[in-house]
Amino acid sequence: MSSASSYASSTGAMASRLRTLALGSKPHINIVLNNERSSYSTLDKLSGKIEIAVSHSTRFDEIDIQFIEKMPSAPGLAGGMSAFHQFLKLRQPISESSYPQPRLLEPGRIYEFPFVFVVPQQLLPRVCKHEVQHESVRDCHLQLPPSLGTVTAHDDMGPDMAKIQYQIAARITATNDINGTPKNLATKMKAIRIVPTVDEQPPVNVLGDSDYILRSEKSVRKGVFKGKLGTLVIEAEQPKSLRLPKSYSPEESTISTVATVKLRFDPAEAKSQPPRLGSLSSKLKTTTWYATGARMELPKRKNCLYDHRQGLHSVSLGLSSRCMGSVEWTSRMESALDDEHLARRDSGLSHQDVPKYPSPSTNYKGQNFWTAEIVVPVTLPKDKHFVPTFHSCLTSRTYSLNLSLGIHSAGVGFPSIELKLPLQISAEGKGEVDITLRNSSTIDEQLAGLGFEDELFAAEHRGSWSYNDLETPDSTDLPPEYEAFRRPIVTVAG
Repeated sequence: MSSASSYASSTGAMASRLRTLALGSKPHINIVLNNERSSYSTLDKLSGKIEIAVSHSTRFDEIDIQFIEKMPSAPGLAGGMSAFHQFLKLRQPISESSYPQPRLLEPGRIYEFPFVFVVPQQLLPRVCKHEVQHESVRDCHLQLPPSLGTVTAHDDMGPDMAKIQYQIAARITATNDINGTPKNLATKMKAIRIVPTVDEQPPVNVLGDSDYILRSEKSVRKGVFKGKLGTLVIEAEQPKSLRLPKSYSPEESTISTVATVKLRFDPAEAKSQPPRLGSLSSKLKTTTWYATGARMELPKRKNCLYDHRQGLHSVSLGLSSRCMGSVEWTSRMESALDDEHLARRDSGLSHQDVPKYPSPSTNYKGQNFWTAEIVVPVTLPKDKHFVPTFHSCLTSRTYSLNLSLGIHSAGVGFPSIELKLPLQISAEGKGEVDITLRNSSTIDEQLAGLGFEDELFAAEHRGSWSYNDLETPDSTDLPPEYEAFRRPIVTVAG
């Protein structure tokens, strides 16, 4: 038994040494980025080189350098379903003269191959060819989404069920002598964090959408068995977006907006005064939506209840709580419901007239009423890393501002009234010069605007857009595949 045990031990040690030698015999790849940064934005240039070294003479056929995206949706839905959608693959062509002749890597040398990519402003139309309820949904799906669920110094609240990862990938291949198929000799990946330029979008259409509450009414009582004091109305519009700066760093950036909350109190009796207000608390709700099938519309919570292919992950962050006991009320009469009730909307998106204060409650009796206004500051927490609002075929990220206003009501506890406002997070670009570039209709125009006049460079990018590996004559017109299956996704390097 002792001899057998010794033999097994020596055999295992030898196998381990052989594995170590085999691994050491692989080519070593190093990816070097020029002016490496923590994140990159729309139209930023990713340039650098890959360095290759070998421990012994190594024959090879191809060196492949790509800027790629991988969007896995890990199992987490009913039945363990999952999906994968790769919507971006830019390949760096390498000229024949750049390769050693013959194609043999020798020890003692470092081989360098340069690369350059430009972060695209949007994706090609063939990325999203599935059915949609409105073309505005497709427009959203063709925007480059940000990195999500990647490892950073701060949590971006991206769940395991939905990740978007950008990488510079380098691979060395050789033809298999046995069957002539390509054999992977070595692969190296370098993660790249992308925060694309995202402009502020028009306010969300919340009609019929139960995910948001822009107006609430609540009956207020005088006390137990003392009848009603009146009806309190609270409403607000979608605030302006929270704008991430070009070089966004949570510790160094203070990103804020404001929400204007309008109050109205319709008394049950003419002599009744407005109720005493308690504290107003605000929370930021972050929701990541994921699916194993391409979405035809923007995600909604109710759809996740009835469609097993969709899911969501929400995180609520407390922002502030302030006492509202000193809010000043203004008494108004029914005759005030005229032109002074309207104000011009302060927005470049619309010139529609909007009320200065809420419209009457369902219990309004056509007499005097009271109005007030509260300005609520909203500032992003510095211990989280936020990404812009986006919608892609499989994954979305949305935000909402939840407000809860307490009411002091004699003898009946401390009731509250709530609002749930849609909130956008947008992201700045490189400056005003980018506005012209972002409006360019072709990749060539964008490259020319960036000052890249080398014809080979432009040709490389014209030919490097690839979204699947189908080698058919019509492959460029085919959409990427969506796969739903009942087993975990295994991502194999290379």
